Amino acid sequence: MLLFKRFILSIIALGIIISSITISGLNTEKVLLDLYFFQTELSIGFLIILTLFMGLLIGLLMALFSFNMPLKSQIRKLSRKNKELLAQKRIEITHD
Repeated sequence: MLLFKRFILSIIALGIIISSITISGLNTEKVLLDLYFFQTELSIGFLIILTLFMGLLIGLLMALFSFNMPLKSQIRKLSRKNKELLAQKRIEITHD
């Protein structure tokens, strides 16, 4: 199963690399990117790939903060509650 998963991920990565090269090769015209504080001239293909990468990165960070962080908080709360219950159980056992 692990070998199959690696194979599928390799195919996806290869597809992304080929798509990136194709987009960059077909869109070589230069455009001016004005970000208020500085300006730079980039090819349209590179700008498209950069925009897609930044969108992916922002999406992953949003998923991290909206799904992972609340789960970690819940794990901490349940761990505290578990320690309290274990302490109560030890007290009950020592009293019996």
